[in-house]
Amino acid sequence: MEGLYTYDASSINREMVRKIKGEKTKLRICSLSRRPDRTLMWSHYADSHRGVAIGVEVDNKHDISSVRYEGLSYVQNATKRGSHETAKKVLTCKLEPWAYEEEERVFVTESNYVDVAIKVILIGSKMDARTKSLIENLVLKINPSILVNEADITEIV
Repeated sequence: MEGLYTYDASSINREMVRKIKGEKTKLRICSLSRRPDRTLMWSHYADSHRGVAIGVEVDNKHDISSVRYEGLSYVQNATKRGSHETAKKVLTCKLEPWAYEEEERVFVTESNYVDVAIKVILIGSKMDARTKSLIENLVLKINPSILVNEADITEIV
């Protein structure tokens, strides 16, 4: 359901649709959430609370956009020059049921990665003790300034 959009065929021709599709494929996306405390996110993306969430700080040189939760993006009056921005607009629109994610998207075109600084690692509430100990020891050896905490999922939001 990512990257879908609607348009009026009388205002956008096939060539522009092809250009928007081409621009979408050029963009690399890092999807992040502003909410590490969402129980549903832990269920969907962290192996039912057995995984981790990594809190990062994104280098401000990157192009970061908040996702809009409103349904399919409606593209109108796209211009040849605007196909890149139009592609980003399409890729920052999701259906409303996903609004709980409070997603930010980092767009990259010049490389395959996003520069981040790891600030915190949240350990899932159902992670086994052996894996938890392994993570804590690795972080201590690699970078002891990174906080390691257990996620609190007692509050259902």
